[in-house]
Amino acid sequence: MAENNDAFLDEEEGIIELVDEEGNVTRFEFVDRAEYNGAVYYALIPADYDENDEGAAEFVVLKQQEADGDIMLATVDDDDEYSAVGEMFLKRFSEFPDFEDGEDEEE
Repeated sequence: MAENNDAFLDEEEGIIELVDEEGNVTRFEFVDRAEYNGAVYYALIPADYDENDEGAAEFVVLKQQEADGDIMLATVDDDDEYSAVGEMFLKRFSEFPDFEDGEDEEE
């Protein structure tokens, strides 16, 4: 499991910056956090995703881990675990309200 010791969450913007083993910084938008089988998982989409592009945004699943009292996010290497958690998030996403349908339609 690849750990990310340098995860930064900007709670105002919902942006998480992750630093990989080579020092590359990637920005993700926080979508959801949920518990599954006693562990906490995060669903993130790339921060540079354009909602106007065709097709749905692919999300990334990361697992919360603690090491030396610090919380970090790690990749999920087990395919079965990743699939199960991904399916859980997809089900949760389908239950999110469609914000576009809630717009005022008065003229």
